[in-house]
Amino acid sequence: MTEHAQEGACPEVPGSLAALAMLLEQHATGSGRITPRPRGARLSPDVRAMLEAAVTAVEDSPEGSAEAGDSLVYGNGCYAVGRHADASQVYLAILEKEPSDADARFNLGLAYLRLKSPEDAVREFTGVLVREPFLSEAYYQRGNGHDDLGQLERALADYGQAIELDPGYVQAMYNRGIVLAQAGRHQEAVAQFDKVNAIRPDISNTHLNRGASLDELGLHDEAISSYTKAAGLNPENAHALFNRARTNYYLGKLHDALADYSRVIGLTPDDAEAYNNRGLAYDALRDYEKAVEDFDSALELRPSFAEAHSNRGAVLEVMDDLDGALKEYKYSLEADPDLASAHYNAARLYSRSGDVAACLKHLDRVLEIAPQLAEDAAHDEHLGWALEMREMREVREPDDGQGGEG
Repeated sequence: MTEHAQEGACPEVPGSLAALAMLLEQHATGSGRITPRPRGARLSPDVRAMLEAAVTAVEDSPEGSAEAGDSLVYGNGCYAVGRHADASQVYLAILEKEPSDADARFNLGLAYLRLKSPEDAVREFTGVLVREPFLSEAYYQRGNGHDDLGQLERALADYGQAIELDPGYVQAMYNRGIVLAQAGRHQEAVAQFDKVNAIRPDISNTHLNRGASLDELGLHDEAISSYTKAAGLNPENAHALFNRARTNYYLGKLHDALADYSRVIGLTPDDAEAYNNRGLAYDALRDYEKAVEDFDSALELRPSFAEAHSNRGAVLEVMDDLDGALKEYKYSLEADPDLASAHYNAARLYSRSGDVAACLKHLDRVLEIAPQLAEDAAHDEHLGWALEMREMREVREPDDGQGGEG
């Protein structure tokens, strides 16, 4: 890998470019081949302000601006402060003069990733690998491009190659676990996250994603342990708390679910999903007034939240406000005409009111969208008879003798 410029070692660079190079080496992604910060890392406001001022100084200085158009340092400065389109133009200018400049091509690939142009990024990293076939970072970044394109198998192959070249490449190992989970290969994903934890047990999101795959495998108690570890490492990891709450709700541990959803709401008060799910927990505990309050909060944040409307309607129905419940089911279906739970609830309500035609209309839609609910409907006191009527209606009428040759 090409060595980065060292502090105080830029005598050939004009003054303002030298100052920018020094800042890039000290605080950012480097002045040569970029070393990206870990995902989620951000420049502090003070450092960003210094870098922005240094980039501006280059642009305003006659000496610096004359060299900036094809200077890797200037391109990296633009990249560091988020001006990725400007950075890409600088790297392209460098490559026009020197197509074999692997650093400029690598950096151009990174800029394309930031610009949401993964096809271009994959092309540039492939070009780097033609010249440097053992560069683990290029395989890793090309894997990111393939991931962005939804080409999961190619992403897995690239991450695997990066790990083979650098067995301690934690970022490649972590991303490979994420892609395995996206591909539904959750057992392999758990094993991959275990490998990350063996090297870096202090990454909260590794435990979070490990827990999510364990949940998918039906290993809910183990999943809760992983979410607990994630939250212990980062008490502000709202995703870990949300997932733990959801799994506890599934397991019937309603008070634990309530506590975690409340913590999520404290951390992210604009999370409509957390209010909706906490409302479901209150509903299960028969605290209907608090349930309605939470569904109201969810709908204030997201007025077209179909599930929250349906859930609010179900609680109003239990509270014997049938008119209010029906309005909520209608609101829900306006927001999402294919929401099976809203059709199911509406069918039950129409059955209770004796509107057989409306009941069957919604019941037919339920069974079209979610045929697995047929058994629930068959055992429901309000829908069992309606389901029988629907089946009877499907019996073909006797032939009237006019349909064809005998």
